[in-house]
Amino acid sequence: MRAGAARAGAVVTMSAILTGGLGFLASPASAQESGLTFYSGNFATEVANVPAPTGACTPLPPTADSHVGWSGFQDVVFYRSTDCSGQATGMGTLRTYPAGRWTTFRAF
Repeated sequence: MRAGAARAGAVVTMSAILTGGLGFLASPASAQESGLTFYSGNFATEVANVPAPTGACTPLPPTADSHVGWSGFQDVVFYRSTDCSGQATGMGTLRTYPAGRWTTFRAF
């Protein structure tokens, strides 16, 4: 009898977990992050979001010290110049760095 009750309890618990998880996955796309988001304070405060990076040379927010690439591209490349010329530094899609070191970026 106890084994049956334990199995029933486990089934109820797993059902609740799956229902909650599926509810999150089915939430509207607008409620979930997308594109490329820059933060200050090591992911503490959002300073900019680029919903659909195009690969164009774009100014980097001066206070940004971290970023997350949520979707739509494979790499973020930073430059010290204002026109994306010179040394390119590949930063991937999840990274922290000193604020102000780079001035522009391209996301591919």
